[in-house]
Amino acid sequence: MFPTPIEEKIGYTFKNKDLLNQAITHSSFFNEKREIRKSDNEKLEYLGDAVLNCIISIILYKKYRDRHEGFLSNARSCLVRRDTLTEIARDISLASHLNYGNGRNTDVPEESKVLSNMMEALIGAIYLDGGLLKTSRVIRRLFGPYFTEERLTEKSPKNILQEYSQKKWGLLPRYKFTRKTKNGFTVNVYIGSDYRAKGQGKTKKEAQQQAAKALLEELGVR
Repeated sequence: MFPTPIEEKIGYTFKNKDLLNQAITHSSFFNEKREIRKSDNEKLEYLGDAVLNCIISIILYKKYRDRHEGFLSNARSCLVRRDTLTEIARDISLASHLNYGNGRNTDVPEESKVLSNMMEALIGAIYLDGGLLKTSRVIRRLFGPYFTEERLTEKSPKNILQEYSQKKWGLLPRYKFTRKTKNGFTVNVYIGSDYRAKGQGKTKKEAQQQAAKALLEELGVR
């Protein structure tokens, strides 16, 4: 059986095509098709997020044995964050292969959340289909161009906010988890009693980054 266009893009051919189809099927596809509802990609997103973090951590550890933990942690955050996943999804034209809304089309919102979630679901599906080693090969291929010093040393919103707050007020930002919904987590960030902002994300870490980003914008910090 010949590989599909998306399989050619990622350099991996699925043994179980149902897993691929599940990975590229957004929950909105079934909104008006409840009678034919099958599995969408939300559980695969969860798995793919964990697998991606694990493999990227291993690659960084082996590639940068002489670098400290802070560098490795920041580098991983830069590689697995939503913006990077969205860029890769666009590089492989993932949107054109999705089952989204009323059918397969290219009218997928350009918002990074949809595309980054699909990337994670695809990684989760590859792991279930082929195991850790083959998933690692795909990730090395897709993420290879992003292993640059400039990319890996780019500071996250949390890091920038912490440095700014310490320098300006001698205070560390405080993050407080407020609630969990079906869409993820909500976190508030505070600096003293004068400044606060809210962020939402699929994980607590992502929500913290979004909260930090929102407060940086409020403070006019670039």
